[in-house]
Amino acid sequence: VRTFAQAVEELAPRWRPPHIGRPAVGQTHCHQHAVLGDAAERRLRTEAGLTGELSGGCCGLAGNFGFERGHYEVSKACAEEQLLPSVRGAGEDAVVLADGFSCRTQLEQLAGVRGRHLAEVLAEGIAARGSGSARDQSPGDR
Repeated sequence: VRTFAQAVEELAPRWRPPHIGRPAVGQTHCHQHAVLGDAAERRLRTEAGLTGELSGGCCGLAGNFGFERGHYEVSKACAEEQLLPSVRGAGEDAVVLADGFSCRTQLEQLAGVRGRHLAEVLAEGIAARGSGSARDQSPGDR
């Protein structure tokens, strides 16, 4: 098992991402953080000009934990530790990154924000190469 960024480094080592040139906030998925690490994602974000650090901690959903009876308050409290404050404090031009499905679900349900996978953001940048710079594109669904 490898992450998107790890696969890019391994399978296309000479590929260079588009320059996005925007701040990024969000969350590294807990399982990825604990098992795989985020070094490849950090390198790819840096190369794409996505600045800033992603939140530590947990989004609080943890698979189906946050959906189970009696867990809502704990789930919400986890998200309020780091993730939600960082997203709320981000500028309008910030990209909200959340590669994990649970993290994206939690962001949408608790903050009304659509988290995006790094691959989505880079795909937008690739598409923008033909129509101007990625920086000129709208920030997407924030």
